[in-house]
Amino acid sequence: MPSPFPPSTSSPGTGTVKLSLRPPDQPVFEVLSFSYPLKLVVSAPHNLQCASPNTETSTTTPLHPSSVPLLFLLTYGGGLVSGDQIRLSISLAPTTRLTIATQGSTKIFKPSLPHDVSCLAQPPSLTRQDLRVDIAANAALWLGPDPCQPFASSRYAQTQIFEVDVKGGGSLGLVDWVCEGRSARGEKWKFEGWRGRNEVWDVSACASDNGEEKKGKRKRLVLRDNLILSAPDIASRVDRLGIFGTIILIGPLFSPLAKFFTDEFKALPRIGARDWNVHQRPNSQDAPGGRFPTDEERQETWRKHRQEREEKEGVLWTAAHVRGAVVVKFGAREVEGAKVWLREMLRQEGSMEKQFGSGALTCVK
Repeated sequence: MPSPFPPSTSSPGTGTVKLSLRPPDQPVFEVLSFSYPLKLVVSAPHNLQCASPNTETSTTTPLHPSSVPLLFLLTYGGGLVSGDQIRLSISLAPTTRLTIATQGSTKIFKPSLPHDVSCLAQPPSLTRQDLRVDIAANAALWLGPDPCQPFASSRYAQTQIFEVDVKGGGSLGLVDWVCEGRSARGEKWKFEGWRGRNEVWDVSACASDNGEEKKGKRKRLVLRDNLILSAPDIASRVDRLGIFGTIILIGPLFSPLAKFFTDEFKALPRIGARDWNVHQRPNSQDAPGGRFPTDEERQETWRKHRQEREEKEGVLWTAAHVRGAVVVKFGAREVEGAKVWLREMLRQEGSMEKQFGSGALTCVK
């Protein structure tokens, strides 16, 4: 019997998100579509104070939107089955902002055993996620998923391409991390392979001063970051670390956070260095002489305690400038140790919750 429903025009695992700005400053999802096994859920937005000085009758471009939507990327069953293919396209119109999070770690399930014994010699099917994001002038995206958790014998690859109008004030912030697997079941980097690639392109050169596209000019690659973990014996090459992560920050909205990371990295103790004033620093919140501690003294006390926690949790990290962006690489022995470190860094700097709301810290809760 033929189906009474019209045939579907969408491919499995595809999704499209287009965020635009309704006058004067209200963000709306112009397009929000997805198909199994991908699921997109919109949560309560974060309201921004003093959205813009313009009124409904004014033609002045708003400084920023009235709110920041929170979009959750979900998969049925909390993970991806061997062979799943996810393709997601996101477009942010000028002066919009978006926070993307997940409700837990993205699990990469191991393949099921085939009924045909002859198929056991073949490698398991590749699970894949492809993300492409266009960020227009004065728009901003924070991509903060929970760590990816590949199960034993799984194979996974992801590609994330971001095209940002950097000259027009576009901003991008993302955290991309992968853990060793199900450590409670004794899985220590037992998957077959994990590949991740992040590309950030500056598309400012493709637009003229009046916003029209100019022919003959090409977009510029800002950075390409790759992480390849392949069997066999991945555990012997990771120096007892249980999680690796990358943070990429570019654009004016993330410049305070980028500066905070680089300043804190410069303040880390160096090999062969010794601080002869270490015993003269206050060990409590009270400054010498009973006076109230200054902001610099409180920051130094927080930094000292954070560095002690980093040593205890086995957290290693570095930060560097790359063509106008800041790239942070970090690792830790345990997932919780990495989350605590990142949460403390984001909360101490403070701009993330102000600009994107508490949903931006979902990945470190």
